[in-house]
Amino acid sequence: MTPRRQGPFLAGVLLVLACSTQQGRGMRNIFSGLGFLRAPTPTQIVTAAETFNKNDDQDCDCSCGSPNVDTKIVGGDPSGVHEYPWMVRLSYFNQFYCGGSLINDRYVLTAAHCVKGFFWPLVKITFGEHDYCNATRKPETRFVLRTILGEFSYLNFQNDLALLRLNDRVPMTATIRPICLPTDPNDSYENGVAKAAGWGTLYENGQASCHLRHVDVPIVSNEDCTKTNYTGGLITENMICAGHEKGGKDSCQGDSGGPLMRQMANNRFEIIGIVSWGHGCARPGYPGVYTRVAKYVPWIKENTKEGCYCSQ
Repeated sequence: MTPRRQGPFLAGVLLVLACSTQQGRGMRNIFSGLGFLRAPTPTQIVTAAETFNKNDDQDCDCSCGSPNVDTKIVGGDPSGVHEYPWMVRLSYFNQFYCGGSLINDRYVLTAAHCVKGFFWPLVKITFGEHDYCNATRKPETRFVLRTILGEFSYLNFQNDLALLRLNDRVPMTATIRPICLPTDPNDSYENGVAKAAGWGTLYENGQASCHLRHVDVPIVSNEDCTKTNYTGGLITENMICAGHEKGGKDSCQGDSGGPLMRQMANNRFEIIGIVSWGHGCARPGYPGVYTRVAKYVPWIKENTKEGCYCSQ
């Protein structure tokens, strides 16, 4: 199982291990003082539709999931400038390594493996970018005040999602808007086509893309995904597979944490998956594997109550 993240992971682990070795008990106290939380496990999923749709969160005067249509992912194309205004870029020691999605004015949704083992106050989040190699204006940036994870494990990549509480609210603008969360907990998305987007490598073990790129990938049912080249038992109901049988188009390294999106009937986008893992990139018989967001919406809403959600 290969996470689809760029290089700084090792630096983050070494930093935490070094501090833990030198500080011992004091390191745990540092994390405690900074407000590090471990949320209730996302496996405690509420599946009742009435609970799923209950929303006690504050509503903002804005709408989620609206792309800017007028304005490499392997085998993909450059997206329109600011086409997906919820896309965020995560940097560690100023080095890009993961993606994420803005879900309200205080929280970003990403993969757990993008922050587990990292000294998260050094994770910088950039908003409203398209070409980060040649920015014409200074982008909006925030730092991580707190991370909220469930019972994620590198052994099986179960519960590979994390909430990042920002140190300050982000403004809702033409280039910064949140994506919608799923509204139907029972939708399997089978036989549909989704979009993956990110600044990840254009091919396996290649260089990251300066431009945000996107790619259409067919959704593979979990039953069919277990019949691919993945070993039995790796694909669970908390995951969703997407990719072409013959390969060629896929998310890749650096796309971890970014969204797998579906366009709804009203042309808005909802996030149905989070780039998680896969065997290589765009290989035949190995579709990309994503965290199935619909399984976690109650947990997400419960842990982001102070955020202001845009209307669906």
